[in-house]
Amino acid sequence: MPFDTLKYTRCAVIVHGKSEFHLVRFIYTNLHLSVKIISKDKGRGSIQINGLKELLNKKCHRTLSAFSKEYSVEYDKKEKKLKNFKLFIIMDTDDCSEKNKSEFISGEMFRGHPLQEYIVPIYNITNLEDVMIKAGIMIKRISDSEKGTYYSKIFPINTEPVSNDTLKQIRMFASKIKGVEQTNMLEFVEYCFEQIPDEKLWEEGGEDSKEQIK
Repeated sequence: MPFDTLKYTRCAVIVHGKSEFHLVRFIYTNLHLSVKIISKDKGRGSIQINGLKELLNKKCHRTLSAFSKEYSVEYDKKEKKLKNFKLFIIMDTDDCSEKNKSEFISGEMFRGHPLQEYIVPIYNITNLEDVMIKAGIMIKRISDSEKGTYYSKIFPINTEPVSNDTLKQIRMFASKIKGVEQTNMLEFVEYCFEQIPDEKLWEEGGEDSKEQIK
């Protein structure tokens, strides 16, 4: 099935702030996927681990039926389940208690919520900037006021059709974060790639190496 004929949203992402907003947009525009970003003012405000319970208690998040209508997710009324869907939550871990950090990473924080089985916590320890530096994507820290502009440059929106080049951009990113223990971001990238017919994240015969993408 061609990407542009996918009717339903396969993935929604709650993002911490502007850096995560630009990163997720970079991935889904390069892969031409229907991804819904849930943010505070397009990343201009921040969503923290401590505020996730309040966010998930909003009316449109309280039931699977309401959630499916809000974000165009396929919903099986008979089984009362969402189909072919995951909700990723990408968070920094430096602005909450160790207890909340642990409960977020383990998923314990979402126990009992209707969306529990669909939620995939994505952590960046202690924050996305640390992970990007560790992966060699960033060479130095930048001020908060620079982040929007900086991340829009290193993670630009793709307005062209899907091509080998656009797929390569995501493979390159995946190769750089692979093995970085401070994050499980690769789970999100792998899921996105799985939505593309007849494509695999890693090339046949071996995974792309960091040396190949420098």
